[in-house]
This record gives sequence, C-alpha cells and structure tokens, in this order.
Amino acid sequence: MSGPLGVLVGYDGSKGSETALEWAAREAEVRQLPLTILHIWQVVYPGFVVLPLTALEDAADKASAAAAERVRTAHPGLQVDRIVECGSPPYLLVAHGRRAELLVLGRNADHPFGAGILGSVSAQVVGHATGPTVLVREGQAPPEAGPGDIVVGVDGSPSSRDALRAAFLEAHLHEMPLTAYCAWPPDAQVSGTPFLTDADLHDVCRERFEREVESVYTAYPEVKAAKVFESGNAAEGLLAAASGAKLLVVGTRGRGPVRSLLLGSVSRAVVRGARCPVLVVPPPGR
Repeated sequence: MSGPLGVLVGYDGSKGSETALEWAAREAEVRQLPLTILHIWQVVYPGFVVLPLTALEDAADKASAAAAERVRTAHPGLQVDRIVECGSPPYLLVAHGRRAELLVLGRNADHPFGAGILGSVSAQVVGHATGPTVLVREGQAPPEAGPGDIVVGVDGSPSSRDALRAAFLEAHLHEMPLTAYCAWPPDAQVSGTPFLTDADLHDVCRERFEREVESVYTAYPEVKAAKVFESGNAAEGLLAAASGAKLLVVGTRGRGPVRSLLLGSVSRAVVRGARCPVLVVPPPGR
C-alpha cells in the first residue's frame, strides 16, 4: 500500500507484539491517525521448508487479519490497515517506518530487546529508523492508564531537542505531567577559560537547560512540566527518574554517516534498562 501509514506496529503474534498492538491502537486513536499492522514472514532456511510457501503466506495473512479484527472490535471507528510481506524484518520495518508518524515494537518482559522475530531485530530497527520508535515491554499499559508521568532526557543536542518536543506532544495528547531530566557530569570542569569557574559553568548549563524546556513549554502551556537538573551519571539518573513513569523519551546522538546509525551510550543503556515503554527519537536528518 502507498501513502502515509499513520501509526505502524510490527506484529508477529508474540506476547510482546500483542502488547505493542494494543499500545499502538490506543496511540493511533489519541493522535487521530490510522493504524497499520505490519506482519513480516520469512523463510530462514529455504532448503528445509516442507509446507508450500503459499501455506506460510496464508497463515501470516490469517494471523494479521485476526489481529486487525480484534483491534477493530476493541476500538470501533479506528481505521485499521494491514501489510503482510515476506522479507527481512529489520529492513521492512525501517523501510515502511519512513511513511509512518510512529513505529511501535514489542519486547519480551524478561529480555532487554524482546523475543521472537521482533526481539531479534529491535536493536537494529531503533538504530536505523528515520522516525520516532517506541519499544513496549510485554504487559505494559498505554500512557494514560494509571498514575505516572512522561520523562524525557535532555542534554542540549539537536536530537534531545526533538525528543523534548516529542515528549511534550505525548504529554499533551495523553493529558499527563512531564519531567525533563538533565544530568550534570560530576567531573565536568572549565578548561582554557580563566574568567569562568566550574560553578559558573554549572549555572550556565542549568540555565540553558531550563530555557530549552521553557521554549517548548510555551507551545504546550497546559502540560504540567517539572525540570530536574542534577549531578550524576546520565543513564542511571534517567532510569531512576523513570522508575514510576509511563513513558521514557530519549534522543540518539549522530555524528557522521556511521555513528548516526547507532544508539548513543546513554540511549542504549536506557533502552536496555527501562521498565517502561521507551520512545527513541532519531537525530535530525537521518
């Protein structure tokens, strides 16, 4: 199918993908966008296939159709489309993701990146996706269900600014409070600037962080936003701040054609360690 895909969810029938399917359906409703279910089937070892390929394709189509019907029943009025293709899951997820406003993937409850087809490729997808990607752990509810807030990591980079805007949008859509978090490296110090002390540098960075948050807040004045600027390890601080969160939003750093395809160390640690869904926002221009 051609044209925009709205909210795109990878589906393979696993428990993690079932959670992602419900999460994506609710997100599509809130955003007033269609939901597209992408079911990818593949023949890993063609020489050992006993069933005809048409049988495998039919089974994939039936599984996708059943999932779509469940969503339509639970979310009447939501436009639900399907794509069923044979091929490489990471390649097709990234390729179709270019036409979606949001890509949603499931992950197993006891594994950092998940299990099954989606689990084996999630790390590749979030490292190569050109748009925002959400990783949802098995059993996790949509953002607005129950107490909690949305937490976003901010470090002044272009990607983190995009992450900040994405976090405010989510907070606005789901009518939830937001916490913007910035970590000050404990070993940060001034070098080559005799008229600026370490304390001055700390204050300058804190003020820049607060101004950056305020610049986005003006577009979403109804969002209750808190700012946290503290000394410590960024990944550990973000994970602690998001311990009771409904969604954690992070950007990815990109420097050059190769590094821009990789998750930064903080984002990678957060994706692995977070106990809530994680929205990963790629660097601008990827």
